[in-house]
Amino acid sequence: MRARPASLKSGILISTAGVFGSAFLWLLSFKAIAYWMGPEGVGLFSQLRQMAQAATIGATFGGTNSVVQGLAERPKDDEKARFRSSAARFIGITGLGVVAGMLLAAPQLTRFLLSSSAPELVATVRWVALAVLLNVAGTYAIAVLNGYRSYAHLALAQTAGPAAMVALLAGAWILRLPSDPRLLAGSFVLCFGLTYVFGLFGMSRLPRPAAGTPAGLLPRAQSRAFLRFALSNLVAALSTTVTLLLVRSWVIEMEGFAFAGLFDAGWTLTFNYATLFLTACSAIYLPLLTAAVEPADQKVCMLKTAYLVLGASILGCYGMVFLKKPLINLLYSPQFQESGKVLAVLVIAVIFRGTSWVYGTMILATRNSRVLMISDLTLNLLLLCTTRYALEQQASLQALSWAFVLPNFLYLVFVVEYACMRNKLMRRRQIWPLLTAGTLPLFYLALEPVTLSWAHSGLAKWICLAAGLSASAASFLAYKKVAP
Repeated sequence: MRARPASLKSGILISTAGVFGSAFLWLLSFKAIAYWMGPEGVGLFSQLRQMAQAATIGATFGGTNSVVQGLAERPKDDEKARFRSSAARFIGITGLGVVAGMLLAAPQLTRFLLSSSAPELVATVRWVALAVLLNVAGTYAIAVLNGYRSYAHLALAQTAGPAAMVALLAGAWILRLPSDPRLLAGSFVLCFGLTYVFGLFGMSRLPRPAAGTPAGLLPRAQSRAFLRFALSNLVAALSTTVTLLLVRSWVIEMEGFAFAGLFDAGWTLTFNYATLFLTACSAIYLPLLTAAVEPADQKVCMLKTAYLVLGASILGCYGMVFLKKPLINLLYSPQFQESGKVLAVLVIAVIFRGTSWVYGTMILATRNSRVLMISDLTLNLLLLCTTRYALEQQASLQALSWAFVLPNFLYLVFVVEYACMRNKLMRRRQIWPLLTAGTLPLFYLALEPVTLSWAHSGLAKWICLAAGLSASAASFLAYKKVAP
């Protein structure tokens, strides 16, 4: 299923605008909380958001990927309609079960994930359960719009909810309302509820099957195939989300909400928004790679995406490192300057993560359920080990940040090898030299050698910046040289 170049470019622009518009609005919400409640509020808000995300991923079988791919590989409207009916039934039943479990286990979840038994926090978790119900419905709607490539309605659904949430939190800050965690949960309810409403509006504008076409569900064999792939995607996606949930709960338990808030500010500026950037790319990349059955087509699709993502990642990461102080003041507050230590290290892991996402999507596109599940579980188990070790041995922001670098590097090595094995036209030399050139200066900057004098240190930073910009430019040049 190939898109025409003009419509594809338009889709990329609209999809990117929707994802980054949503990301910018979420960033504004963090800024409002930073001024309203300080680092403690940001730490709590981030953990509540992670809880909602974990529950939503569990209810939607790993997010949007399963539904997007199922729609992308069915060209006819009647086939899409049957797939949607089956997927909606599975996701609806699972979503109700997850929400019921959250409501019943709210006291236990509060103690385990928030290290508290305060009644207001238990009530907050119950409000988050309502937000999850709305988010499950909104995530399904976004997946359907993505699968149909209805990018304008997709962008509208992605931005409407966060815009309302920013207005609510900014109002609480301006009016200096008491720091009530239940208001944070209420902002999620408003955000996810509006996302679902606008997603439902977009779905009502999608093509319908021809009159007289029999409706119904997928055949039993196709339903089993969908569930098999969706469950493996669920394990992979949920393992990542639960890992982050556990890491944050350990940080809160051992160091408190303020430490968690400082770490999360650096995390949000790097990993969180890199993930949103990759989500925008996935709206185009996953359907195209799924449709590219010939090795030569796969190679072109993967390399073009890899060079674009690598070039953009290097450019963005170097910009954040060199502008981290004004950036943190602008997007958070001066209270969060310690988060710069997190940012300087996590940008390295972000570049590894972006590149591994491009190559790892081959696992999704080829529907290799076993490899998808085992590789993601291994990555996240390793991440749990490294973060726990860092917290117990040296509970500092830098140590916790370095714990993310090694697992992401090892996962990158694996997915590059997997892609080269599945497609004999792919070569290691197509990515590793550029990746090495782009990350080595960041390692130097993050380690900050103390033996250098101030003058030499300043010169070294300018040399590192020049090297990073050169690596980014080389990546974009390599993109243009990929033969179609």
